[in-house]
Amino acid sequence: MGSASRQGDTLLDRRLDLPQEWVEDDAGAERRRRCGVPGGMTFKTKPTLGWEMMEAVHHSGSWRARWVTCDEAFGRDTSLLDQFDGIGLWYLAEVPHDTHVWRQRPATAVPARSGQGRKPTRTRVLVGESDPEEVVPLAASLPADRWVRRTIKEGRKGPLVARFTAWRVIAVRESLPGPAVWLVLRRHLLTGELQTYLCNAPADTQLAMLVRLGGMRWPIETGLEDGRQYLGMGDYDVRGWRGWHHHLTRGILAHFFLVRVRLRLKQTRRA
Repeated sequence: MGSASRQGDTLLDRRLDLPQEWVEDDAGAERRRRCGVPGGMTFKTKPTLGWEMMEAVHHSGSWRARWVTCDEAFGRDTSLLDQFDGIGLWYLAEVPHDTHVWRQRPATAVPARSGQGRKPTRTRVLVGESDPEEVVPLAASLPADRWVRRTIKEGRKGPLVARFTAWRVIAVRESLPGPAVWLVLRRHLLTGELQTYLCNAPADTQLAMLVRLGGMRWPIETGLEDGRQYLGMGDYDVRGWRGWHHHLTRGILAHFFLVRVRLRLKQTRRA
């Protein structure tokens, strides 16, 4: 997990993603013992590990943030997105192309008893209401004037530009209408490649903010790449739980130190 802002970009935390068979198979017990994996360890998905890091930083008060961004491996997990919402964070999450949304909130109710069987207790979408739509056909149905050209950021090889559109839709939660969110679409100028995002920011959020947030994952990815190439974070020869965590922690601290030095040099240059 990392942080990106106008003040600088750095890495904040790490978790070791253990294969499920390592954690749950009895045959792996000796392997876990030799590697020093703590007893009672349970299998956790990447979204769960991501949430644990985010929750720990948020509740510690050590790092202030309003937004969280993530790729579709995390964005497809609607329970994770709702957890972000629950602690007051606004997310811009890339989501898979098979994500479904409603253009307008459908009416719902608990169906009346039909006279047979048990009395219904679960809320359902009323008959006659529209079905949720997949985001890719929905994007294809938009007229050309709904798309605007925007610069995402200034890259090393020049400005990164794409076409964007965004509007309010209703997210799907267990086949029922969920929260009202932004559906943000980004299309590559040359290839036409489409990227799809959901965002829980307020309805008055400007498109310029959503565009800027769409480019904020790149500094984190750059930080991870720099850590692997220049700070040795990818060159560990350890096989133990403690050794891996020590190695990654030192790499994160080294990266943070270099970020601080770079910021001070910029300030000195301006002075």
